[in-house]
Amino acid sequence: MKQRNYIGLACTGHDNALAIVNSAGEVVFAEATERYLQNKRAFDAGPDDLIRIEELVEHHCEPGAELVLAKSWSEGATEFGRAATRVLDAEISGLREHHVTTVSGAATSYIAFQINKLLGLRRLLEMAADTQARAGRNVVFRYGDRVAACRHYDHHLTHAATACWSSPFSEAVCAVVDGFGEGASVALFHYRNGDIERIQGPTQAWTFASLGELYADVCRLCGFDPWKGEEWKVMGLAPYGEHDPYLYRNLRNCIAIEDLRLVRPVQQAAAMARVVRRARKPDKSLLSAANMAATGQQVFEELMLTLCQRLWNLGLSDHLILSGGCALNSSFNGKVVADTSFSSLFVPSAPADDGNAIGSALLAYREDHPEKQFARQAQSAYLGSSVSRLALERAARGWGTDGVERLDELTMTREVSRRLAAGQLVGWVQGRAEFGPRALGNRSILADPRRPEMKDRINAAVKYRERFRPFAPSILHEHGPRYFEDYQDSPYMERTLRFRMEMASRVPAVVHINRTGRLQSVTAERNPRFYALLQAFLHETDVPLLLNTSFNVMGKPIIHSVEDAIAVFVTSELDALVIDDHLFFKARGEPCRPS
Repeated sequence: MKQRNYIGLACTGHDNALAIVNSAGEVVFAEATERYLQNKRAFDAGPDDLIRIEELVEHHCEPGAELVLAKSWSEGATEFGRAATRVLDAEISGLREHHVTTVSGAATSYIAFQINKLLGLRRLLEMAADTQARAGRNVVFRYGDRVAACRHYDHHLTHAATACWSSPFSEAVCAVVDGFGEGASVALFHYRNGDIERIQGPTQAWTFASLGELYADVCRLCGFDPWKGEEWKVMGLAPYGEHDPYLYRNLRNCIAIEDLRLVRPVQQAAAMARVVRRARKPDKSLLSAANMAATGQQVFEELMLTLCQRLWNLGLSDHLILSGGCALNSSFNGKVVADTSFSSLFVPSAPADDGNAIGSALLAYREDHPEKQFARQAQSAYLGSSVSRLALERAARGWGTDGVERLDELTMTREVSRRLAAGQLVGWVQGRAEFGPRALGNRSILADPRRPEMKDRINAAVKYRERFRPFAPSILHEHGPRYFEDYQDSPYMERTLRFRMEMASRVPAVVHINRTGRLQSVTAERNPRFYALLQAFLHETDVPLLLNTSFNVMGKPIIHSVEDAIAVFVTSELDALVIDDHLFFKARGEPCRPS
């Protein structure tokens, strides 16, 4: 067979992405479409942008190699979309008919809530079908003579492939849990000897029995917008609230687990109608929704823990792999090892639909190389683009010699650690971008975690977001057990753990109200330069961690280019900006090095 490269296309209609696997089965590139476009979640944008695709193929594909396109939905997904649309239309019609006859204000609120949600899902299905049809056309337009095949894979299987083949395990069970896939919202797999085998078929017909959709409902009822990906805010707000027995009882009646299947109880509609009565009013503060967030998070965690424990009860493995959008719930992820019988957990850096670009490309590769065994080590998250060197040099010239310096690595890490220890906020751009939603030390905003005022300062003057939103600690892996109870290696900021009482007071800027932190474990092997910076900060302050948040402002994706970084720098209260070997600073941020 002629040498082949594989282009994976995550084409859900939202969170689209592209990945490239070379002829040796190595993932050489993966990036969400939103980064290049700087358009949050990239709704209805094809993953193979016409202008961008030429640069990606020329830079990351082997010269002259055949190209195989691989999509993250099966060819049968079109029929699933039609069937789901028919169900949606029937439910919307029934709700509208009921709306005409009801006189209850509470019922009217529930019906309006449901109709708006179902109309949104219907539009999403239409968008997804359109995006799937268009995905890959620009590759064909540019490289039609090299395209050897176009393949389609089951949506949940691509989730599982991304997670299993990028994990450090040789065997495990994998749970994919999301809003919906091709006829189900849960799919379970057994992974061993490089093979991924579905444990059972779809868990239910299209009945909206979905933990992802239930969490999205809670997001809406708190006054947030799941279309903008604001489920994060529910997790951040939940620790400010308390268990509400009324909300808990009714939310638990919205969904149930039978064996390993999610089902919608007969009392679901009535229960959700009662929950909708407690929705946050637009004129009320965000904190008024804290009990809704806390109780919704509690119900989500209980159901997920039940599902995971029943999966362990099958006796197939002590290792768990989680994927799908629900695997982004770091608060839940941090409880899996403690609260189930599993001994270990792996979550990939991009468990949501963007990560399926890798899964579909690897499935296509494995189809051509069934004997291939992928490496038993966690996939690097640093798979995205590097910034343009030419653009960096232009920016340095334009900034002026009084505000920029070019430094070697040792001097840079020492200088930046001094600035951070002095209370400065630093944008930090190094190497290749992270694949997934979290900044892991290559597209980050960094600060001193010892200063309690840093949380409010960054939220108000850099990120421009709500005051209750927490910030993550990036910690030297070897110091993790000293700072966290029941410490677990967390390479992708994928789980939340509890700080030890005696350490929480040392780093208040990264300790959430419930004494937790969504940590990133940093090692020299995974990110040598970020590790060196943390070591320098440890030497400077005797603290082995930094406050790390994504390099963006609220509502925008993480920065992609030099120009994006400069724009955030000059329009926020960042004091300094590091891009590779260049240090930019403002007048108030002169060099800290002694003369």
